Amino acid sequence: MKLHGFEQKRKHKSGRALKWVAVFGVLMLACAGGKGEAASVPDNQKGWLEIRGSGVAPSSQISLVTGGKNSIVTRSDKDGQFAFEKLGYYSFVPLSFRLEIPEYKSELVSVGQSSLTFDFDPKRSSVAMHGKISAAGSVVLNVDGVNSQSQVTGLDGNFFIKTRTPLGLADGVSTTMANIINVGESCCPRTLVPAPPIQLSVSSVAVPSAPPQNQPALPSALPLSPAPATGKTPTYLAPASPQPQSQPEEPEHKKEQPKKKIPYLVTGSVQQEFYIKAENMTAAISFGSGDYDATYVGGFKKLADQVRNAIITNAMAIGAFLDGRAELNALGTVQKLNARTIKDYTVSDSICKFGTLSRGLPGTDSLVEANKQAFGKILLDRNVQSTETIFAEATMGAVSEAKDFKVKYCEGVDSNSGLGAYCASSKAKPDEFFNRDLDYTRGFDVPLTLDVNYTDGNTLTDDEEKTLALFHMLSRRDPQYNSSGGLFKKQEKTDDFQNLHQDMAVRQLIGNTFSNMVAMKAKGTAASGSYMKNVLVQMGLSAADAQKLVGNNPSYFAQMEILTKKLYQDPTFFANLYDTPANVARQRVAIKAISLMQDRDFLESLKRREMLLSELLEIRLRKKAQEENLAGVTN
Repeated sequence: MKLHGFEQKRKHKSGRALKWVAVFGVLMLACAGGKGEAASVPDNQKGWLEIRGSGVAPSSQISLVTGGKNSIVTRSDKDGQFAFEKLGYYSFVPLSFRLEIPEYKSELVSVGQSSLTFDFDPKRSSVAMHGKISAAGSVVLNVDGVNSQSQVTGLDGNFFIKTRTPLGLADGVSTTMANIINVGESCCPRTLVPAPPIQLSVSSVAVPSAPPQNQPALPSALPLSPAPATGKTPTYLAPASPQPQSQPEEPEHKKEQPKKKIPYLVTGSVQQEFYIKAENMTAAISFGSGDYDATYVGGFKKLADQVRNAIITNAMAIGAFLDGRAELNALGTVQKLNARTIKDYTVSDSICKFGTLSRGLPGTDSLVEANKQAFGKILLDRNVQSTETIFAEATMGAVSEAKDFKVKYCEGVDSNSGLGAYCASSKAKPDEFFNRDLDYTRGFDVPLTLDVNYTDGNTLTDDEEKTLALFHMLSRRDPQYNSSGGLFKKQEKTDDFQNLHQDMAVRQLIGNTFSNMVAMKAKGTAASGSYMKNVLVQMGLSAADAQKLVGNNPSYFAQMEILTKKLYQDPTFFANLYDTPANVARQRVAIKAISLMQDRDFLESLKRREMLLSELLEIRLRKKAQEENLAGVTN
């Protein structure tokens, strides 16, 4: 009877246990959803956040800020890489944090501090990134290797990017890649130069669950809240301060569960209480776990656990492959964008040559016009016998020119040494003056720059004396003689003076060409003098020869000679064309600009040639026209 009664109790105990399991599961679900969002956070939603970055300044301080004033600080290594590891969070709770990256300085570029804020919203499956970087910078955001967004900042440097994530954020397996390229200004010429790109990776890892320690297994098909994983304790950025809550009086048979601290983003404390109402629980004490496993219910439970483990293991392997593919796709996209940026926005030294070599042209061009006017006025005063000049009286001009020839340009070996007794040079270096009044090649044609400036009016240099003597000799004709070789009559003879003015106009037209030639070889500004000499030295000339050829202040003619001819005779110019297509296009534009300036000079030369040819034609037709006019009057 006792044994039979014990069997009845065991059956009654089994029925009570199954009823207890059902009631316990219903109460757990009711408790999980009955205390709001903060109370419904289960332990299996805990995750570890890992933030890795590269491209910052070596040994710089990076701050991770969240929850107001809460922050974590780390330093980058010598390669500019840094990492924040095992940051605790709940994967389905909205997450927001900010990265403060210090300024970056190098020899080429300097950019200010960058502030980057990440906002994760698991309910809407969205990721947002905003903050402030340098002006004209670019930002690329890629989520899970699928969705990508990019933006270029304006003058204020602010940006905002938002996109959706193809993977569930609440799963704790989402990976976000970001690429930030700050841009700074570089001088001479002023260009925008990108800084090394900053690459960020924000990934989450689910915390592996472990069964509770030193606790008997409950006969339930619903798992208990898993305990935190063993190993390194995760760092919480801003742990919440637990706040006491008033609790109702509990019956004696109830057990109070320990309070669980929630990481940042959720404030206060969470307390889970299970109210189990069961009758005649004493019968379940003698029903051990071994007896339960021996039943068909226990067998099905073990079978379900094995099937579940097999499915989860297979899914984890597939998910790991998907995660790896997504990360590799994101890295590939970012690397392609980085390569394109470096290719298109890295300016070579070759393009800088055109900017530095041509910056002296505007000032020199102004001096060309001034010297042209001054030299032309000197020739005009000689031809029209202006007062207060040595040519105001014909005899005085002839005597002065003869004396000037004797003490400067006369060389005793000329005329079969017949001038040996006549020449009496008074110059310290007579070799630099001998025959320079008629030697066009050595005196004017060969030098690229002459020490000539007829606008100052203070001093007269050796080159100015030699140039005046040369062009006086080229246009040699005594001012008092007319075109037919006879002397001009008195002033009351108006026809003679009209012919005189006509001859003066023709001579001044020729003098305009002489003036333009002298002005283009007159010394200019010193803005690009050292760079011009460096080009010649690099081509093989010595520093002294380069100085002698172009001088300290290269003339307009010398500067255009370097920019349009000498620069392209350097073999390094063609070697530097093996560059990116963007840099080659930039050089092509610079060469085209210099070619347009040369075409303008060529056009001005054609205009002067046209005037000279037209005047030459008129002179040749003048005699024939006079004969035709006299014949007409006679008839």
